[in-house]
Amino acid sequence: MRIVTLVRSEFARLVSSRMGLLALVALMTVPVVYGGLYLYGNADPYNQLDKVPAAIVVDDTGDYGRDAADELVKDQRFGWVIVDSDETAAAGVTDGTYDFSLTFPREFSDDLDSAGSTTGAPTQASLVLTTNDTNSYLSTTLAKQAAAAVQVVITQQVGEHAARTLLDAVASIRTGLVDASDGAAKLTDAAATAATGAQSLASGSSTLAAGAQSLSSGLAQLDSQAATLPASTSTLANGASTVASGVSQAAGLAPGIRAQLAGIFAGSNVSPTDQATILGELDTLSGALGQVSGGAAQVSSGASALSASAPTLAGAVHSAATGASDLADGASSASAGAAQLSDGLSQLSSGAAQLDSSLADGVDKVPATSASSRATSASAIASPVAVHQTAITEAQNYGAGLAPFFISLAAWIGIYALFLLVRPLSRRALTAVRRPVSTALAGWATPAVLGAVQMLALFAVVVGVLGLQPANPAGMLAFMILVSATFAAIVLALNVWLGSIGQFLGLLLMSVQLVTAGATFPWQTLPAPLAFLHQALPMSHAVEGVRQLMYGGNDLWSAILPLLAWLVVALAITVLGARKQGRFRTLRELRPSPLAG
Repeated sequence: MRIVTLVRSEFARLVSSRMGLLALVALMTVPVVYGGLYLYGNADPYNQLDKVPAAIVVDDTGDYGRDAADELVKDQRFGWVIVDSDETAAAGVTDGTYDFSLTFPREFSDDLDSAGSTTGAPTQASLVLTTNDTNSYLSTTLAKQAAAAVQVVITQQVGEHAARTLLDAVASIRTGLVDASDGAAKLTDAAATAATGAQSLASGSSTLAAGAQSLSSGLAQLDSQAATLPASTSTLANGASTVASGVSQAAGLAPGIRAQLAGIFAGSNVSPTDQATILGELDTLSGALGQVSGGAAQVSSGASALSASAPTLAGAVHSAATGASDLADGASSASAGAAQLSDGLSQLSSGAAQLDSSLADGVDKVPATSASSRATSASAIASPVAVHQTAITEAQNYGAGLAPFFISLAAWIGIYALFLLVRPLSRRALTAVRRPVSTALAGWATPAVLGAVQMLALFAVVVGVLGLQPANPAGMLAFMILVSATFAAIVLALNVWLGSIGQFLGLLLMSVQLVTAGATFPWQTLPAPLAFLHQALPMSHAVEGVRQLMYGGNDLWSAILPLLAWLVVALAITVLGARKQGRFRTLRELRPSPLAG
């Protein structure tokens, strides 16, 4: 009996009665209904999150909380509602009015600003997230992500503010450095001028010290001589007084002497001429003595005055000598100080030049910025990394992301349901014809063809109704048919060898593959035993292949080859089972099916 004949006979049996036809149609729609409805219900839930009610409480006395709350409401990521208190929000989360709530505490802005405060210790700001898993565990997960997103935005804002403050301070420092550099340049010039003047001062001070020393030495000698001046002037005054007295007496004797000479000349032989000459000389002498007497009196008076002033003069000379000595000492000290000043000003000039150079280097190392460039830099510092995604392949939406898994699962469910009606093997063919290979292939071909119809219908729903756009539509449809045919071979082998137990194992195997297929989380997150099963079981490769064809991958053979291996091995096992059953049949197994009418 040929394979086509056996397949035609099985189809005839399935549609031979109205009940059988209805049952076949119902089972054929199972994968379409399952896969289609599930993908329809989960097509793009992330774009529907604005329907999830969530409460916001703003107790913050500053601006950060209010601004963040306004941004959340404006963003409409969730159905945010601003409520007036934590109690109202908590009551709403408890009774399901809100799925979760987010509170900005009273100190929120103050705590954020404390990071830049110089008067107290910084305090970490906090958000209060209130959740209730009885509302939805997934909404709780999304709420945590929303809170984390708020943290990131607030952190960026605070970081940008802090960075801008820092950059403004740096700009102020640069301005101060420029001013200091200008001042240092002026200081350098002034210090150089002062150093030159100090050198001149040191030279002059040295000359002054030498002159003062000479003056002090001369006045010291004068002082030693002036000490005897009072006694000398006293002696001089006494002598002058004696002279003046003697001269006065002599002047007083002249007239008497003239009278005596005149009397003597009267009785003498002295000629009148000689008498007249002698008397004339005597008159002259008398006049001279009068003048000498006046001068002597003046000398005596001057000597007396000098004698009276001599002590004062001696004291003055001594004071002058003492002052000259002090002046010499002071001039010497001033000379030494001027020399030190000259050295100090020279060092100051050198240091000022070095300061000017260093400040100029500092100015060069601090970039000149404008307010706009500092704002741009602050923004870059607060958010230093921008992620530019390059998608080698990309799912259309959340539903497209789940489609590979649910298409593969629908293929298994469809085949599993078909074997509730389809006979694994034709018992009569095994008994009468005894061609196990043909019988086994015919037993596989019937559910494989029906599965291909299921996959065609599911593909039409996924693409035509749900609007998913596979990168390779024809390849995806062909691969779905291969997946269904492989699953048909596996479930057939279980039924051939184990009967109803095999059918149950097919259900159990589906459950295991639900866990190990890696539908949502990466399969590497599975425990080691389940990760091994992921590599081994066929649904994992089915999911991978649909992903490749739906998103545009290029590693399809890594999915096709394992499925072909499962298909060949399952058919080989089915052939062995058919050979075994062909040797031993019972009359009960030859009874016609009740569905055949």
